[in-house]
Amino acid sequence: MSDEGASPDEPEPSPTETTTPEKWWKDRAKLARLVALAGVLAVVLTGKSLVLPNLPSEQAVEMRLESPQDVIGLDIRWSAPGSDEDITTTSLRFSPGQAPSLVPAAVRLPDGAYDVAITVERVSRVDSTRRRITLGDASRVTIPLR
Repeated sequence: MSDEGASPDEPEPSPTETTTPEKWWKDRAKLARLVALAGVLAVVLTGKSLVLPNLPSEQAVEMRLESPQDVIGLDIRWSAPGSDEDITTTSLRFSPGQAPSLVPAAVRLPDGAYDVAITVERVSRVDSTRRRITLGDASRVTIPLR
């Protein structure tokens, strides 16, 4: 017998063990996929922190009327600070003597500062006020009205 060939007891090396450049490229491809996945995750998390605060959400707002018995209407106009362009408006009408002392006026806006112009229509007169309100600082905003 000659010693030139491999003995039957020794396993032959697998193709991946003998081709180290292929293994290196496979490892590099895995690393590239992990880096890409990490990049996508970073973009999603950054986008979430930038986009979510700017999405409108239901804001709990209520108007507290000092003398509701003569109130027949409320007009509420929300705008950006320093702007006269309305973002959203709410109009409520009441029969004389039927207005509640606390009027819920929920609004769907992102958190932030807004100018709110409120017109209270009474049986004998009309009162108007304009205020700067910051939404998101509290779970409920109450605006007192005379």
